[in-house]
Amino acid sequence: MKIFVTGRRGFIAINLIQRLEKDGHLVESSSQGDPIVDLLTEFCPEIIVHLATEGTKADKMIEGNILLTHTILEYCRTHPIKKILVFGSSSEYGKKTHPLTEKDALDPHTIYEGTKACSSLLAQSYAYTYKIPTVLIRPLSIYGPHEKSHRLMTRVFSNRLEYINEAYHDWTYIDDFINATVKIMEHDGEDIFDSVNIGLGQQRSNQEVIQIAEQLMDLKIQYTATDKPLGQGSDSLMWVCNPTHLVTKYGYKPTITLEEGMRLYYEWFIEQGTP
Repeated sequence: MKIFVTGRRGFIAINLIQRLEKDGHLVESSSQGDPIVDLLTEFCPEIIVHLATEGTKADKMIEGNILLTHTILEYCRTHPIKKILVFGSSSEYGKKTHPLTEKDALDPHTIYEGTKACSSLLAQSYAYTYKIPTVLIRPLSIYGPHEKSHRLMTRVFSNRLEYINEAYHDWTYIDDFINATVKIMEHDGEDIFDSVNIGLGQQRSNQEVIQIAEQLMDLKIQYTATDKPLGQGSDSLMWVCNPTHLVTKYGYKPTITLEEGMRLYYEWFIEQGTP
């Protein structure tokens, strides 16, 4: 199939493009500043995978998270496609006291969460209004090869960790996430719109990440404890998804444990020649 991926320099996009090309698909992609409509019009994709996001610069988030999504959806309105996958964020849900499900109300509290929620709702409304087959995917805490340098595990493995707070995450290894995404992409169904959370379904603390890393690296990791948020989304003592919908509808259940995933990532990290 002809598949167009936005945000090609992103962590998830790099891994997904490698998988799609390995599977024999014809892949085109875009990055920030590219003439997106011209590229889409020239390529005529069957499937669009919208991964591009602005996660660090608050003054760029309306443009990067809402307006870009609108531009792509407008293309889909006038150019029929087989499916578009729009990637949101689990942080759109805000803090909950139970495992996240697709039926939970969105409750954004930061500019990042708000603009991602706007993008998600825009995709949903375009799907129903203009009959654009759409699946909204909300990742939990994805990690692994090609992860950005500011992410927790990369900071730990490169011995650059300065601060850590008390928070919990549903850590999901990138291979599990890519497998789930491909399953969703290949799924044939009559629904014009669906949303699905992708996570392991097990929450683990930042402290557990440190403990596993110390065993892998055979050293004591030094850091300063803080109670401040360390990213654009909300940190919480409850951050895990209920993966039932992913399992029952799309037939995939992530299985790579945090211990196994961190070992795989650390082995890759060392192979790259990074201390």
